[in-house]
Amino acid sequence: MAAAVATWALPVTFGRLASACSRSVLRASGPGAASLWSASRRFSSQSASSPQGYIPKTSLSSPPWPEVVLPDPVEEARHHAEVVEKVNELIARGQYGRLFAVVHFASHQWKVTSEDLILIENKLDIACGERIRLEKVLLVGADDFTLLGRPLLGKDLVRVEATVIEKTESWPRVNMRFQKRKNYKRKRIIVNPQTILRINTIEIAPRLC
Repeated sequence: MAAAVATWALPVTFGRLASACSRSVLRASGPGAASLWSASRRFSSQSASSPQGYIPKTSLSSPPWPEVVLPDPVEEARHHAEVVEKVNELIARGQYGRLFAVVHFASHQWKVTSEDLILIENKLDIACGERIRLEKVLLVGADDFTLLGRPLLGKDLVRVEATVIEKTESWPRVNMRFQKRKNYKRKRIIVNPQTILRINTIEIAPRLC
């Protein structure tokens, strides 16, 4: 019985001793104790005053670059209408200068204007002298404006025509392989078909939509 009472009294005495030591540490005098006490008070006050969804200001929450302000949709629509009206006036007066275009043809993009020549490293099933229309127009521009397609411009907006003027072959290229003391030598002559187009006209619609 005495052993059981002694076993029960030991943790109680140890707990009282630990609580007394903690109170003595907090009540101890000196700059270290004061700074510890003030830091604990400040941390508790900050945790109590911060809202539930509070996010601290860091480089991730607020990046160092300036915030991008999107334009007003109404103002943007008004500005777009003004630009379209100015372009329509230039087209109506015919004061847009020489047109150029970026077309996609034969797996390549070409920046062309009137009377330009295009050399295509491929054989087209078109006879010489035939006139074709390049339908994939990515861009058309003038001196004062440029129309960009996303990705292509409409067929009713711009028209680019070309004529096949020549169908020929490329200059022979020699591909030769040789291994000394192996009696190995291979020679190939590579000739690719070529087609030459001349850009006839680049026309734009009389009025933008």
